[in-house]
Amino acid sequence: MRINKYLIFIILFFYSICFAQKDVYLSLSATAKRSDIGVDDFFVITSKNERSFSYARSLQSTIENDLVLCRYFNVIKNKSEDLSTQNKEKLLAWEQKGVTVLVCATVAVETENIILNIKMLDVGSGETIWSHEYKSQISKIRYLAHQVSDEIIKRFTGEIGISTSKIVFVNDSTRFKELYIVDYDGYNLRRLTRDKKINILPKWSPDGEQIIYTSYLYRNPDLFSLNLVKNKRSIISKYQGLNVTGSFSPDGKKILLTLSRGKFPNLYLININGEIIQKMTNGSYIDTSPSFSPSGQEIIFISDRSGYPQLYLMSIDGGNVRRLTTSGFCDSPAWSPRGDKIVFTMRKSKSNYDLYVYDLPTSKIIQLTDNQKRNENPTWSPDGRFVVFSSTRFGKSEIYIMAIDGSGVRKLVEMPGSSYTPSWSPVLKND
Repeated sequence: MRINKYLIFIILFFYSICFAQKDVYLSLSATAKRSDIGVDDFFVITSKNERSFSYARSLQSTIENDLVLCRYFNVIKNKSEDLSTQNKEKLLAWEQKGVTVLVCATVAVETENIILNIKMLDVGSGETIWSHEYKSQISKIRYLAHQVSDEIIKRFTGEIGISTSKIVFVNDSTRFKELYIVDYDGYNLRRLTRDKKINILPKWSPDGEQIIYTSYLYRNPDLFSLNLVKNKRSIISKYQGLNVTGSFSPDGKKILLTLSRGKFPNLYLININGEIIQKMTNGSYIDTSPSFSPSGQEIIFISDRSGYPQLYLMSIDGGNVRRLTTSGFCDSPAWSPRGDKIVFTMRKSKSNYDLYVYDLPTSKIIQLTDNQKRNENPTWSPDGRFVVFSSTRFGKSEIYIMAIDGSGVRKLVEMPGSSYTPSWSPVLKND
């Protein structure tokens, strides 16, 4: 019977997810020639002890790392005796190194707080391009540094930086599948769930305050929400059968997901209370992995209605369904925040799963990985310049980040067990 084929497909799909062990703006881009930016050693002006110097070094190294990871800059450093001022001789030395913009700062440490005065100088003229005073709790020193980095990036490019963003993913080091969260640069790893159950497919809300995910906490794959601000978990959708995470609408008021309800898995639109607004698809096939366009007017999803899993587009009203032509088995599409690209996983013939980008204006498909074992579940950075994904390229499944041209691959975090299904947050306004 045909239904048996789909039941087997569903079982294999979820087995692979749940039980696999394996002011002045410059025009810059991720792939363009990088700009040389100088960073002077941050100067401690009060409480000149090792503790204060350690905080200054931490701020400086975090900002330098952010500027390197964003791939807009070549960071050039230079040690000086007094960095609270910059005379003509010092600026000339920077200019000879090819630096046009210099970042320098003073640090003051109080009992529980740290004050950072930072400025960007035009090396040629010595004039201040931008300056600002930040005050933060010492316990949030890395977040403070990330805020500064994002402002520097915005001053250069006119676009948001991603240094304050975070990534949520699943890891099985406890022998169960639990949710973990980490800063975009691999620091501040912490565990979010301790259920000793299977939790999979986490996705962020547009405001960065919630994570939705599918959990077997009550022995059925239900849809849960974890509010990070209130530290509160609630169940959203608990229909019998599959309640599989899809994505939030851009306004955060609706959720796309896959429900089976004892029948074929189709796409549904629900509100944040779990009430069904609309059944989006209605056929005897499997529809999964829906992702909203940035405008909220279209949806990309996976369907096997053509005989095997392929990419499909659909209007938010459920009409205008059309297939995007590809040449393999497709999975886990995600729409770029810029709206012009879709990243997805595809397996051609007998090859491994690789990552591809579908360029919507040209209908061209760009391959990002090349037969490096299984590369899956990509999602975009908030600025649309990077993707985070899972890969088994070195044995077990781990989380990696790369630029959208496939370059600059880096492992996100070292930890025991295997890691899966990452999701990149929007830029967070609060730590």
